[in-house]
Amino acid sequence: MKSKLIVLIAVFALTLSCSSDSEDDGLQMVDGESNLVGTWNLTSVDFTGQSDTELNLAAEIIDNLAEEQCYLVTFVFNADGTASAEDKTNYIEVNAGPNGLDVPCPTQSDTESTTWSLEGNQLTFINADMEEETIEVAIEGNTMVIAGEVIDADNYSGAQAIFTKG
Repeated sequence: MKSKLIVLIAVFALTLSCSSDSEDDGLQMVDGESNLVGTWNLTSVDFTGQSDTELNLAAEIIDNLAEEQCYLVTFVFNADGTASAEDKTNYIEVNAGPNGLDVPCPTQSDTESTTWSLEGNQLTFINADMEEETIEVAIEGNTMVIAGEVIDADNYSGAQAIFTKG
C-alpha cells in the first residue's frame, strides 16, 4: 500500500521538478493575473470507480492529512513563470497500532523548481528529465484537477488529483 501511495503522490509532485530558464510568455491572464498563480495544495485524490482497497486507503490517508492541514504535495506558481513543488511523500510513515493506522504529518520535504506557462488548460513545464512537458489541468475557481491518466493511463484511469488554492 505504501509504495502505491508514494508512487502516486510522487508523480504528481514530480510534474514540477527541475529548474530551467524560460520566459513567461503564454500565461493565461484573468484580471491581470494568471488564475494559476498562487499556492496549490493536494487536498484529495479521487479513485471513483476503482475497487482497489490500497488505492482507496491512500485516498483516505490524503484526505485525513489534508483535514489536519498537512499537505503532502504543494505547488507554488509565481507570476514570473517560475514554480516550486514541495513533496513530503518520501517521508510518510504508516504506523499500525491497536487503534488502527496512524499516519503522522511528515516534517521533512523535498523541494524542486521549474518554469511554467499556461495556455487554456494546457500547462507546460520542464520535467525531471529537463524536457518540456505539457499536461491538461482543469481549473475552476480555487480548485485544480489533474487527471490520473497523466500519471499512469493503465493504473489511474478515471482517477483525479484535486488541488485547492490556499
